[in-house]
Amino acid sequence: MKKPFDYSWIVFAVIIVVVIVAYKPVMNAIQQAQQPKEGSDYMVGEEIFYNPNAWGPENRSCAMCHKEDYTLSPNYAKVEMEDFAYVELKGIKKKFGVGVIGNPDRLLSQVNRCLSSPQRIDGGTITFADLKWQPLLAYLVRQ
Repeated sequence: MKKPFDYSWIVFAVIIVVVIVAYKPVMNAIQQAQQPKEGSDYMVGEEIFYNPNAWGPENRSCAMCHKEDYTLSPNYAKVEMEDFAYVELKGIKKKFGVGVIGNPDRLLSQVNRCLSSPQRIDGGTITFADLKWQPLLAYLVRQ
């Protein structure tokens, strides 16, 4: 009795070829989808984050303390905060439980703590209804 022909190696080879051929276009499409679009909440949030006049006092922005590439306003030679220290933002989404089912209350509370502190921005507070909050949230959760 003759054994039936085993087609599994052909199927495996076809799958490998399809993966090799499709990998680059699929990965490019995924990367393009992840890139922020002009006018998106992320891009507007980045502008708010870097804007030295968004919160009240001149030359006070979120980026001043949280981004090493931040450039001070031309009239200022240094950061004018007594206890200034650079604090890198990493893992905001996970740290504050912001996500599809998560609640951004803790993150908003932390942002307001920084915004309202006389030693920091000293620019008041924001609420969920504030037009700056949604774009800023979109920017922060990607840090």
